[in-house]
Amino acid sequence: MPDRIPVDIGHVFRRAATATFCSIAMLGAAMPANAKDTLRGQVQLDQPTVLGGGNTVVYAVVNFEGIDVDPGSVKERPPLNLSLVLDRSGSMSDEGKIEYLRRAAKLAVDRLGNRDTLSIVEYDDSITLMWPARRVGNTGEVKAMIDRLDPRGSTNLTGGMMRGVDEAKNALGGPAQADGTITRVILMSDGLANVGITNPQEIAGLVRGAKRDGIRISAMGLGRDYDEDLMQAVAENGGGRYYYIEHPTQMARVFQEELGSLFDTVARDIEIRFSGTAIVRKVEVVGYDDANGTRETKRGLDDVFGGEKRSVLLRMEVAAPSSGRVDLGQVTVNYKTAKGGEAKSFSQSLSVDATTDRAAVSRARNKEASAQATLAESDRVQKEQVKLVQAGRHDEAKKNMTALAKDLSEKNKSLNDERVRRKIEAINVENDQMSRAAASESEQKSYLKASKQRLYQAKSGKRSGYALQPGDKGLEVERLQQSLKDAGAYKGPIDGNYDADVKQAVEAYQRSKNLNADGVAGAATMDSMGAY
Repeated sequence: MPDRIPVDIGHVFRRAATATFCSIAMLGAAMPANAKDTLRGQVQLDQPTVLGGGNTVVYAVVNFEGIDVDPGSVKERPPLNLSLVLDRSGSMSDEGKIEYLRRAAKLAVDRLGNRDTLSIVEYDDSITLMWPARRVGNTGEVKAMIDRLDPRGSTNLTGGMMRGVDEAKNALGGPAQADGTITRVILMSDGLANVGITNPQEIAGLVRGAKRDGIRISAMGLGRDYDEDLMQAVAENGGGRYYYIEHPTQMARVFQEELGSLFDTVARDIEIRFSGTAIVRKVEVVGYDDANGTRETKRGLDDVFGGEKRSVLLRMEVAAPSSGRVDLGQVTVNYKTAKGGEAKSFSQSLSVDATTDRAAVSRARNKEASAQATLAESDRVQKEQVKLVQAGRHDEAKKNMTALAKDLSEKNKSLNDERVRRKIEAINVENDQMSRAAASESEQKSYLKASKQRLYQAKSGKRSGYALQPGDKGLEVERLQQSLKDAGAYKGPIDGNYDADVKQAVEAYQRSKNLNADGVAGAATMDSMGAY
């Protein structure tokens, strides 16, 4: 039996509620599942047939979906152990931020029930436990305390976060010890960690420790002045989600989105592993710097809610023989159901055919998987250009982005994939944004946060940040609807549904701006209305 090289890929998935996701029947090899599984997966290879007799690269696209096993029935959601960690530093006085924070926090409290546990920490340079962990009862008292939040002091972000972690952990041995309880710390900040522990590596270590104790952390960054790299690292190491809140008015809706996903959780404690055979010389998860085939990492996947769809790309360097069936390895998924905590697992073996017939290799190419590999690799290149912009090397970044767009255009001649075309459009728009970023510090901050947010989402297969189209739902669509309304092109509800009325409004707006009136809100359309 061939030796296997274990590579844990659980840490690489993030929320992708509106991800581009083909139907299960179209995606190649399905991971075995039964009717009661709440997490199901599918794998496809870009090259089911490879050129033998040397080293070659094979991409595996792993797609997942959270399944509501009792659709349409009235279900009791899992109890929630929630710790809110709220920034009350002096900068929260700007733009009415503190008032929007009060509203968002009270909205979160109102969403909880008597089976849930709540704790609230407020922080500036001091840490105050506003509300110790206890079952939710009469919410009037806690909301009155939230109303008294006022801005003051500096930002001891780590101290506040870890106090929230402590409360959530303590609750697991007390009021939140019921089976199936979902535990989450929500950290909100609008500034830099400038008091207490500020070293990113030390903070990441603390967050990983909290995750090992069963405490997941989501991070919400508000405005232009917080450290987006730190907040994203907190979420990724903490098994939660990262949100960029551009304006305080969006805060309550983002809190609502996060709570909604927790309430609809169907799978938790997820661990995904790829074990490659000896012929797989190197394995990496595209887009993640710390994933390779030389060690085993022990990171899991953040909880999955019903209907949520995610994808990840594995890049395997394979030393294939000249001919024959070649075993690459196995993808295994372990998880627990959110309700009841039942342990489940499924796996899928991967293999390719090796041949010296180049024409056969070309004929067997899977264009769907090849397109997803192309998009993920382009994101990796783009991520490096964003780093150059952050370092002030704008001209170099623009030159490389132009070359990337040209390379993608060449590859898309054979792929003929609409997603790749939209990505090229987005790269050209971001090239223009890089020029604006070079001329203004505030423009650069906005560009960096928005671009990094899109790349963060794309890592898990969610590409609606680059183009919104009929059928899409969620926060991004709400923002599009609001932008269209502000432009006088839309009079419908702000409900997050990209329906026929929204499509018609997009077409009308596109015609008014001499854009291609196709009803799809791509990067050029959104940028023209200041929404990209």
